[in-house]
Formats: sequence, C-alpha cells, structure tokens
Amino acid sequence: MGQLHSNPPLAVEIPRSLSSVVTNWNIPMHNFLKTYVFKPSKIHLGQFGAILSTYVASALLHGMNFQLAAVLLSIGLFAYAEGVLRFKLSKKLNACILDRPCGSRCGHHNTPNQLWVSLLNAGFSLLAVVHLAYLGLMFGVQSTDASAHQGEGFSMTHTLKKWSHLDFLCHWVALLTYCISCLL
Repeated sequence: MGQLHSNPPLAVEIPRSLSSVVTNWNIPMHNFLKTYVFKPSKIHLGQFGAILSTYVASALLHGMNFQLAAVLLSIGLFAYAEGVLRFKLSKKLNACILDRPCGSRCGHHNTPNQLWVSLLNAGFSLLAVVHLAYLGLMFGVQSTDASAHQGEGFSMTHTLKKWSHLDFLCHWVALLTYCISCLL
C-alpha cells in the first residue's frame, strides 16, 4: 500500500492554482479518484468528461447534497478553465505559468526568475484564492438554525440564492477565462 502524506497547508491556503488545492486538500482521496475515476474516464470521455466524472464521484463520496455538489462541480469547472488558459498561455508566451510548477527540467524560455512571469503566476494565485473564498461562502452560517443544516447541507434554493446575491461573479469569471483560452 502507498504511503499516506499529509496535506501541505500552503498549497491549499496560498495555492498556485485551483488544481493545487484539489490535489493537496485530501491527498489520499485525490489519489483514489485519480486512479479509479479520472484515468479510466479519460480514455472514454476525454479530459473534460473525466474531470466532470471525477467531481460527480467526489460529490457522491462526500454524501451528495446539493450545496456540496454545486461547490465541488464549480471547483472542477473553475480549475479546468484555469488549466486550459494557463496551458495555452504557457505555450504562446513560452513561460513557466502552467497550473503546476514546471520543475528542474523546464524547457520554457521565460522562467519564474523573470518578474512578469512571477507576477502572472501571482495573479493566478490571487484568482484561485478569490474563487475559494467565493465558493466557501456557501458554508457560512447566517442564522441560529443554520447549524442544523451544516451536516446535511443547504438546499438548492439557498445555494443558488447566495450565489445570485454575488451575481454568480466567479462563475462568470470562469466562463470568461475559458472564452479567452478559446481565443488563443
């Protein structure tokens, strides 16, 4: 059996990308889903279908309530849009701006030693933190009876109402991110 690793706090609290949060939030669960859901699904459904399948499986494993499922699927969609944009920008700019660090064998001409590359990566990190705060609002307690819903999750109406108060801002940002990547 493989070795269990603890979650690196900075990879979750100050992430390089949403993918970093996903892979480091719960490493054993990530490894399980990657091995038994993502990789087999990718063969038949492609990258996007495999990501959706993985987040649906994750929602089911987490107890399947609308609030949690909506947040998990949103993280998947946001991370996918960010990853596609970063991949295309990385190729176009020949820069180390992928959603995961390139490592020591990086072949990019523009490396994190250059200020603009570091600033671009910092901007993506900030975007990931904003997305996480936005999604985390779904779990905030607003009233005395809200604690009763924490274990089972809030209803679809409650979840969508909270996001509508924010005009679905991060959902629009993720859509814009994906549209920009389509133009590249």
